[in-house]
Amino acid sequence: MAKRDFIQRYILIINRLKSRAATFEELQDYLQRQQQITGDKLEMSQRTLQRDLNEIRSLFEIDIQYNRREGVYEIVESITEKPIERIIESYEIISALNYSEKVSQRLYLEQRKNQGTEHLHGLLYAIENRFEISFTHQSYWKEEQELRTVHTVAIKESQNRWYLICYDVTKKEIRNFALDRILTLKITDKKFTAIPFDVSKYYQHAFGVETYEPAQKIVLQFTAFQAKYITSLPLHASQELISENEEHCEFAYFMHPTNDFVMEILKYGEEVMVVSPESLKQTVKQRILNTAVLYQ
Repeated sequence: MAKRDFIQRYILIINRLKSRAATFEELQDYLQRQQQITGDKLEMSQRTLQRDLNEIRSLFEIDIQYNRREGVYEIVESITEKPIERIIESYEIISALNYSEKVSQRLYLEQRKNQGTEHLHGLLYAIENRFEISFTHQSYWKEEQELRTVHTVAIKESQNRWYLICYDVTKKEIRNFALDRILTLKITDKKFTAIPFDVSKYYQHAFGVETYEPAQKIVLQFTAFQAKYITSLPLHASQELISENEEHCEFAYFMHPTNDFVMEILKYGEEVMVVSPESLKQTVKQRILNTAVLYQ
């Protein structure tokens, strides 16, 4: 059996158990129905299932156990790590595109420029082994290219872009660089000491990768219609509904009110209003006034 079939079966088992617990027979039936749709080899015995559960635990860090009292298999640790869900989502898209040439022509993906993803494998290798790297970087703000030497920390995705989080040896500070602006990449054999930097904590209040403004409570008022979309796809993990009526809904956030977030607010036009803080309200108001001048 091809590795693709194994992984496809793992993902199907996870997705089936995310909705509700299932007996072995129910899992078997589900996989058989999926096999008729995809043509993948998804047959499974009791022994195969036990092996699959071990692989799922190892690959995805998702623990699935058999509940003897109920006679069902269930996920005992909820899927809370977003990267895992994104990995599963990405694999499902690839599988759909490979399903058949005829069907894949009905999937229309957004056309995007190079995102620098060709560097991902090398950067992850450098991060894992703590190898110093150097690269030339083309900033949006400068015409000349700059040579950077850095100690890699992590890779972060934001707003359809990938960023390298690293310690800049020359600047002696943590920096981020968009992968699509990295023109050359050299992995050296020079090792460095692990950097005590918590990426999740540092960016937990960020909208994107900017953190230059202090994080604070932000309240936005959306029209009731737009609020439906905001509820289904939150602007930030801290989003909390604090009031609603037939006309408007107010959401609270705890974030850095940086330019990236200002641009996000402006995207919604008359469907949103900044309630607080006053400084952010005035910033957005001035941007709107500046834009209006262009059309006079």
